[in-house]
Amino acid sequence: MSQAPGRLKAASIAVAVVVLASCGSKGPPLAPFVRVPAIVTTVTGQRVGSDVYLSFAVPSANVDGRQPADIAALEVYAVTSARPPATKEQRDVATLIATVPVRPIVPELPVSANGSAPPPIPLPPGVDRGSAAVVREALTPEVLAAVELPERQPRSEDTEKTTEDTESERFGPLVAPAPTQSPRRHYFVVGVSPRGRKSDPSTPISVPLDTVTSAPGAPKVDHTETQMSITWTPPADARTSTFLLPPPVKPLPKNASPSTVKPPPAPLPARSLGFSTEATMYHLYDVSSNASPENPYAIVLPAPLTPAPVLVTEHVIPNVVFGVERCFEVRPVDKVAEATVIGAASPRTCITPIDRFAPATPRSLAVIAGSGSINLIWDANSERDIAGYLVLRAEAPSDTLLPVTKEPIAAATYRDETVRPGVRYIYSVVAVDRAGNRSAESNRQEETAR
Repeated sequence: MSQAPGRLKAASIAVAVVVLASCGSKGPPLAPFVRVPAIVTTVTGQRVGSDVYLSFAVPSANVDGRQPADIAALEVYAVTSARPPATKEQRDVATLIATVPVRPIVPELPVSANGSAPPPIPLPPGVDRGSAAVVREALTPEVLAAVELPERQPRSEDTEKTTEDTESERFGPLVAPAPTQSPRRHYFVVGVSPRGRKSDPSTPISVPLDTVTSAPGAPKVDHTETQMSITWTPPADARTSTFLLPPPVKPLPKNASPSTVKPPPAPLPARSLGFSTEATMYHLYDVSSNASPENPYAIVLPAPLTPAPVLVTEHVIPNVVFGVERCFEVRPVDKVAEATVIGAASPRTCITPIDRFAPATPRSLAVIAGSGSINLIWDANSERDIAGYLVLRAEAPSDTLLPVTKEPIAAATYRDETVRPGVRYIYSVVAVDRAGNRSAESNRQEETAR
């Protein structure tokens, strides 16, 4: 009986071990859940004069696909170098040029007891998840200075490939050396979570820094009643199209038939040593509204009036709004190493269109004598800005007609009850628009009052 407590204690320990062993789940342990924003994609860059505009979409999900994205800001980096950064060591050389905050998700407020909507919550400056963000960088002299990126450490397979390429190209065809690439400005974007965790960088995009065509001359603006015509003078250094022409064909010798002439040997494969350039084109911009947005992160990429760059130095705008000032400027558009670069802006030209255009002459005036009156009728004008008509009258044989109506009348008919019986009258009608412009006189008609 003295050993019973020891046996009972040992049994209790064994049961406890079995219970503890059965508590965990089978299989490998799960990785901890890490909230990291997804990689920023579809980054585009456009150089406009001495500015670069970067456009990209704010991630709406995390890297694992879960929504909403756990993101607090977007960091934009840039570096000027001969090649884009491809490694972490090379990206560390880049400079942080902009930080775009991402607004937090605001919870929906409950409806008040009386059923009225809650007051709107003021949002901090920034961008929302899934929206488009635009960042602008000025190309200052400090930005244009190129830096040397750290050399990428070659891998063993890269070394073997380089050796094979050298052996294969040692006796290869003679070709022109690859052109030296000028330094470019390279950009990439990184998402940052509220806890400081960063996403992988976006694929770098490159913007050329080469000198392009200078600004065109100030545009000249003329307008009619229905359209605006804008012309400008191209700059002296505007590019022209150049193409490589094939070598001329040698003529056959005299007294020789084509069948007896030995054809020349087939040419060896070779690359052209020449270059071709595209002519300078132009974009026209309406810069009438240039107010700065209240949100500093609501930057808008300048949108031209020309959907595509134009080769001609003129453009027609179909609509004219009188009394409203409009300002225009022109920028050259060049292709630089397969990239489109928009150059510096021309001097700005502003104009306020004024309606100096008279309405069309009223037609088909007819008069009919009545009892103590003379009735007039004519065809109404089709202009939208017609204010009315003035009826002119004179006693025959006078040719000087004076207005019978003090103000323009809207209807295309009139009943003159101020006539005297037995007097012959001469009538005509003029149209008046809202700007006060008068048309020429209509056809004249004579009638004697009864």
